[in-house]
Amino acid sequence: MARPRAASGADAPKEPHAVSLKVLRLSRPSLSYQSPLPAANTKISPKASLSYPSADSDDQFILTPILTLPPAFGSVYVGETFACTLSANNEISPDDTGRAVTSVRIVAEMQTPSSVATLDLDPASDTAQTDGLDIAESLQKIVRYDLKEEGNHILAVSVSYTENRIGENAHVASGRVRTFRKLYQFVAQPCLSVRTKASELPPLEVDNKSLGPYGKTRLLRFALEAQLENVGDGAVVVKQTRLNPKPPFKCQSLNWDATTSDPTASEPPTLNPRDVLQVAFLIEQEEGRTEGLEALQKDLRRDGRATLGQLSIEWRGAMGDKGFLTTGNLMSRKRT
Repeated sequence: MARPRAASGADAPKEPHAVSLKVLRLSRPSLSYQSPLPAANTKISPKASLSYPSADSDDQFILTPILTLPPAFGSVYVGETFACTLSANNEISPDDTGRAVTSVRIVAEMQTPSSVATLDLDPASDTAQTDGLDIAESLQKIVRYDLKEEGNHILAVSVSYTENRIGENAHVASGRVRTFRKLYQFVAQPCLSVRTKASELPPLEVDNKSLGPYGKTRLLRFALEAQLENVGDGAVVVKQTRLNPKPPFKCQSLNWDATTSDPTASEPPTLNPRDVLQVAFLIEQEEGRTEGLEALQKDLRRDGRATLGQLSIEWRGAMGDKGFLTTGNLMSRKRT
């Protein structure tokens, strides 16, 4: 006869938690859509299909002044700030007066393809929130994280609390600490695809007095071109493209903001999905600047390439969502 297997703690039925966790992504609303009826239809009023019928509404325009919340989680893009609300809710029944929840704690971390980061949690409101929860109350925290790389991301949230048993005279008879952990996975995808090409221009020769009356110094010059493609689902407005040159180089923009001293006065370009924007910069070695000159000469002798700098791009979505992207160090072509 087989010997019965000893019962383990894992086989015991798990008691439901007194606290539940709800996670809601925070994102901007969008304008509501409507389907206008044809003007030739005389039996039905054109306003019957409008989401917001009014005296001054446009019966033939698809967008309305009504804001609507996102129906789903939506796309998450690199360069944007991911934000969500973490809500720990007291799920004890109002008829159950023998239990109470105290010492509620929420801890969150973001697991990216390359690292794990502990997240700071901000209160969801200005009012002070205690660690104890009455029945049907909730403890809400807001978490924000700047997305910097593509791929799978996992938001790991741990909730701990003390479940107290209430005895006679409303005194705590006993208590136990309980914890649970939930994982929420999403994929961060690029919003803008960046392709660059650097071309070396003929050097600029300037007089060098330290080398005598006929001494010349050759200052390197490069032209950097970049193609920005909108690979997201919605239109974006490119607010700024800036090249941060590495010494001893200086940079001049050749784009829409090059003809004005105030970059905000020019009209920034709008990129619809799959649109491509071409930008360019003139990079020149600054005369008389010694910072970074030795490193530049070493790079040219070693592999014939120069480090030009980093390209920074700032954009906004259709409802004003901010996005920011910085490339790695951009290199010139290898000299042959």
